[in-house]
Amino acid sequence: KTRKVLIMDCDNTLWSGIVGEDGVDNISMSGPAMPGVVFAAIQREIIVLKKKGVILAICSKNNQEDVEDVFRTRGDMMIRMTDISAKQINWSDKVENIEKIREELNVGLDSIVFVDDSDYEVESVKARLPSVKAYKVPTSLEEYPSLMREVAREFVRSSTTHEDERRAEMYQEQK
Repeated sequence: KTRKVLIMDCDNTLWSGIVGEDGVDNISMSGPAMPGVVFAAIQREIIVLKKKGVILAICSKNNQEDVEDVFRTRGDMMIRMTDISAKQINWSDKVENIEKIREELNVGLDSIVFVDDSDYEVESVKARLPSVKAYKVPTSLEEYPSLMREVAREFVRSSTTHEDERRAEMYQEQK
């Protein structure tokens, strides 16, 4: 069974740094050097998945305004908030927030892939939501693009239909 939804954390997962501590201008997600080059590659991979029909969501322990500022003001942020079909950006339990995203999108837990940089969050999801496929961002950032290629295989279909390509748009239209 292929999965349908990719839920991503933000800090040290979509970009390098902690937006609430470092500030919007001091996180890294682009450029020819580390760590920005890695996060640019990750964001490109996520955009490719969306174009293939993967539904994107965010689950982040953060101030919502800080995260939205990144999406709104950073020109090097490749993923736009309009690419996101569901989001839970708050300080609540991530497992509960994943459940809320699942309910909002009306999908099964076995349709979800979750990526986070926290050992605690990944292990909590694995223990409490065993149907969700949870991945931890590698400590060595050079390994992160390889991990995202592994994540992408969770969504592989033998062929992609026009409906697959429009899936994220359809969820956003329904919302």
